[in-house]
Amino acid sequence: SASTTTVGLLPESLQNSLESVINRVNDCGGGIQVVLLSTSEGVSLGRIVQQPTLLEEELLTNLESTWAPPSKQFPLLQSGDVQTVTAYYDQLTLVQVYKFAPVVVTFLLQPDSNLGAIKSTAIPLFHKKLEPLCQTLYSLSLPAEASSSSSTISGGYYQ
Repeated sequence: SASTTTVGLLPESLQNSLESVINRVNDCGGGIQVVLLSTSEGVSLGRIVQQPTLLEEELLTNLESTWAPPSKQFPLLQSGDVQTVTAYYDQLTLVQVYKFAPVVVTFLLQPDSNLGAIKSTAIPLFHKKLEPLCQTLYSLSLPAEASSSSSTISGGYYQ
């Protein structure tokens, strides 16, 4: 069984709860190596790393700071709100979940992972576990003049 390393600002109870979800999903072939939690602006909130992993620190840092902010580009496709993005690479599969605004969850998976376990188990359970954090961050991000007509919320972003 793999050991887990958690880094970030998350309360210990939330870390333990998310680790439990990861273990449950991995028991079903989920293949989760790393989970990155960040804001839609690219600010790292935490990461959970299943040991051992071949993913380097530089890669994880780059993903945290550069992959979350591009979510603002998806509306330009005019295809509706983006819920998840899945990218396949030779060495890993990346699933990024935007529907937890303002929190972005990035799953870094083994290339042969069971994506059904990610979509049917990991994403719904992470949504449930992260809901209080998302509500807190959202309430902290409200503009001072929330009733102003110049501030509208679109897809979790202020415009």
